[in-house]
Amino acid sequence: RAHSAVRQTVLPSDTLSDPASSKPEMESKTAETSEKFTRHVVVALDGEKKTSEEILAWCARTEFSEADRVTLVHAVEFSPLEYLPAEDVASAANATCLLDELNEQIRKAAVENGTIFIETCGKQARDHGVVKVELKLLVAHPSTSVKVALCDYVNKIKPDMLICGSRGMGFLNRAFLGSVSDFLAHNAKCPLMIVRTPAKIVEADRRCEE
Repeated sequence: RAHSAVRQTVLPSDTLSDPASSKPEMESKTAETSEKFTRHVVVALDGEKKTSEEILAWCARTEFSEADRVTLVHAVEFSPLEYLPAEDVASAANATCLLDELNEQIRKAAVENGTIFIETCGKQARDHGVVKVELKLLVAHPSTSVKVALCDYVNKIKPDMLICGSRGMGFLNRAFLGSVSDFLAHNAKCPLMIVRTPAKIVEADRRCEE
């Protein structure tokens, strides 16, 4: 298999702009383009609020045209509990039922949080002038990972371009945890653009998590 084309770009530190300012730029760019070809562009968002908004603002100004069909995709994962302590057979049966209920609650919470995030991103994209926006929430199987779920989805729908962010993980983190962007670069079967986010935005997201 031929390797997919990979392009990397670095966002300027002042990328995030007023949503009202990005729409005229998109309309101007569209007016200058005579071709009516509709691309399907998938943007993989990692759940970091400020990072995702930064990427969407930049894409709206520089990458998207009014004719593009844009799909925002976010994958959630959850870690199910494997067992609950039980003293005898009867309590073990009860523990199994309780374990199933708890794991379902964990899964639903992950889906609910993911839904809120992807809907917020959809609103941000529309505020920045993106006309055709579709939202997709993936639930990664507990035995796999978010990056596998994203890659499987992208390879199934075969978009014209995939855009994802990169938070600048260090060498050790990439080696032990694996970077989503690295994984997609090696396994996604479509052109890929990796957008590196300014360090100050990544740090702002980290502070929000604390």
